[in-house]
Amino acid sequence: MKDKLEILLSPWAVILGMVAGIIIGLNFTGIVPYLEPVGDIYLSLLMMCVIPILASAVVTSIGKLVNSEHKGGYLKKLISVFVVLLLAVSLFSVIAGLGFGLLVEIDSDTQRAIGEITIESGESGQDDVLVPGTTVREINSLDGDLGRRDDFSLIDFLVNIIPENIFTALANDENLQVIFFFTLFGLMLKFTSKEATMTIIAFFDGVFEAFQKLIKLTMYFLPLGLAALVATQFVQIGFGALISLLKFIFLIYFAALFIFLAITIIIWKRGSKSYLQQLKAMGETLMICLGTRNSFAAIPSAITALSEELDFDTSGVNLSVPLGVSICRFGNVMVFSLGAIFATQLYGISLGLEQLLIVIIVSVLAGMATSGAPGLIARTMIGMVLTPLGVPAAAIIALLLAIDPVIDPITTVVNVYPNLGAAAIIASEKEE
Repeated sequence: MKDKLEILLSPWAVILGMVAGIIIGLNFTGIVPYLEPVGDIYLSLLMMCVIPILASAVVTSIGKLVNSEHKGGYLKKLISVFVVLLLAVSLFSVIAGLGFGLLVEIDSDTQRAIGEITIESGESGQDDVLVPGTTVREINSLDGDLGRRDDFSLIDFLVNIIPENIFTALANDENLQVIFFFTLFGLMLKFTSKEATMTIIAFFDGVFEAFQKLIKLTMYFLPLGLAALVATQFVQIGFGALISLLKFIFLIYFAALFIFLAITIIIWKRGSKSYLQQLKAMGETLMICLGTRNSFAAIPSAITALSEELDFDTSGVNLSVPLGVSICRFGNVMVFSLGAIFATQLYGISLGLEQLLIVIIVSVLAGMATSGAPGLIARTMIGMVLTPLGVPAAAIIALLLAIDPVIDPITTVVNVYPNLGAAAIIASEKEE
């Protein structure tokens, strides 16, 4: 029976669910009211797992890092390289998104159609910014006060990121405040006893594993849930939104290809092999990323290619590659940065320098917060980037869920390859 259910986990089943949702939403609108609750329930179930996975991933990753035996010179260099690369990917993605907006005009009908989709909040957060909830409804977002937070400054963001009460932050889905709290919590494990540290890490490892199991179970219902979500979207936004999604998919693939080529050049320049030799050496890793859509599955192949075929220092590669793939989710940073710029263009919001800095910085934080989270859960965290900008996140989350099967392979490549570039910078070549 289990083997028969495995077909529901295949990419083809997911794509079929998405296509079915588009067809139903465009041609069989009478069915949509019956499907809408199914989509709401499925999305709520996914979002229920966000905080436990986020908190446990942050605490265990940072706790293990600060207590690592290799936290000397490698660790300092590793952190600086990762920070620079994360900011570079986010900055490039923002520039690519802005350039895309200048080259490809998004028509007003599509802007209004997508702007009318959001997820109703059980309650509003501060300043009446919508918090994702459970029921899909129409709002006049383009005619409302969407631009009321254009004056939201970087200082405001830094002040608001510190939670006065962690339980209030949890109740209000203030994920940035939650990340800040659990980051500090993980750092403080450096100063606790070894026994206490191991107990805390074991507890959060258990939480992470339990909710990973829950997510795995929900994946069997993904084709149905996605069909319901997509049908609900397209009954309201029509065919024009589909064209806009194709434009956005093209933008993601363009940015990913540029990042991939830039990293291959870094690996080539840091090593002693020719450009074609390093491409051939990393070919298996690339195929694993595209085929499995699992960043962790590519780690063994990547380590072997860097240390054995390209002759980089084994200890440096062994430290930096697993740690980087676990924590530095470059592909999600790229999607969040591009998605944030795309969302502001859809809603007709202009961004100043401070708002662009917020997008760059928060996209990095949100991307790192997705460590270990499945692609669908990861996409929901774009709300962390959009909320400070005053953009309703739920509609963009729904659109990212719709295109996830299409962009997941290439975002997996981007999740892995910059970490390999970082390893090439950190790990010097073996001495002859």
